[in-house]
Amino acid sequence: MRVLVLGAGLLGVTSAYYLQQLGHEVIVVDRHATPAAKARGLAGTGLSPDATRLLQQAAARRAARPGWQALRRNLRQRISQLLDRAFGASSRLKPLEHLVRFGAYSRASARALRDEVGVPTGTRGAGLLSLYTDERAFQARVSGQPRWHALGCEEQLLSTAEALHLEPALQATRIALAGAAHALDDAAMRDPAQFAASLVFLCRAAGVRFLTRHQVLSLDERAGRIDHVDALDAAGRPVRLEAQGYVLALGASSVIHAEKLGIPMPLDFQREYTLTLPILDATRAPRTTLHDRQAQLHIRRVETPTGDCLRVSGSVRARLEDEGEPDSDRFQAMLRRIEALLPGAADASQAAFETATHAVSRSGLPMIGKTRLRNLFLNTAPGSRGWIHACGAGKSIARIVSGLRPELEFAFRRM
Repeated sequence: MRVLVLGAGLLGVTSAYYLQQLGHEVIVVDRHATPAAKARGLAGTGLSPDATRLLQQAAARRAARPGWQALRRNLRQRISQLLDRAFGASSRLKPLEHLVRFGAYSRASARALRDEVGVPTGTRGAGLLSLYTDERAFQARVSGQPRWHALGCEEQLLSTAEALHLEPALQATRIALAGAAHALDDAAMRDPAQFAASLVFLCRAAGVRFLTRHQVLSLDERAGRIDHVDALDAAGRPVRLEAQGYVLALGASSVIHAEKLGIPMPLDFQREYTLTLPILDATRAPRTTLHDRQAQLHIRRVETPTGDCLRVSGSVRARLEDEGEPDSDRFQAMLRRIEALLPGAADASQAAFETATHAVSRSGLPMIGKTRLRNLFLNTAPGSRGWIHACGAGKSIARIVSGLRPELEFAFRRM
């Protein structure tokens, strides 16, 4: 059947690839000039001003709804939860456990794609090293290792000495380490830009059509189905797009259209802080990507036009109305932590500062699956790192659209 994928982000592109593999005619619609523009570094990060404004309006509408509408929405959500408990994995697994299993499935799907069609993946790096500076937290991770291993987690636990041997840059740290967990990075998903470009090429070669510079305006519902999509084409002219199936993969903007259709998509927001610091001493800079568990910072070495740098990022819960709040205190705290963790590695005086706001699902889980409309499906995992689950999400939604059972037991949406 003909399937219209709304959104050409990495989730939309992977959905399109797996849908055409199952025999569907696929058309992908996106407002950017290039498919997977954000993953390929060809679009801005975070929420666009329009998306921010519309999400604020949606939140205001929810707050102003009469009691009976709120009751109906809550009842719908409760029914969905009961269905998940009766038929899904959510009755047994916590959100983090779902994510671990889903991450393992997505990595396996990406590796299969690499092996089957030769998607270039680049050279394998030194991996991800999660640092524990709290003894209790590390011991809890040790005691839970059998469970995480059974769920598909590939991390190897390391003692402090083993962590220091693996990452010599930590030898000078002024922060006491309790232990670490090491995972070899998956080359299939380490470079989302390269991976996205390869997938777009494969999609086009297989006959997937991309309607770029098309702005989705609304989804028209009739008789419990989506009848058509109203959009503007690249010249700003109104167009009507029709299909038998529709996949909503517009990231945070999916919420705007879902709200209008009475489909609950509860979101929170995260503000991401990013520092880019020139490396002063290469011997003190890490080879591995570091995850500072206590400070919740990700630290990685990157190449920039001006030379090698450390890129440090961290996220906190936020409100859209706080968009203009000053961030200097948080950035200064990040700089102090980096200097304590990797003393002398980078030049804090030349640091570049960036912020972005991302929408994330309130449960922390990707929103994948069916809706109350028979031919409308969701594949949206809003957030700064949603691309990690792209292959697993795309493969799963393609099977759901095709009436097949997903290969993974997961908390998929059921209504």
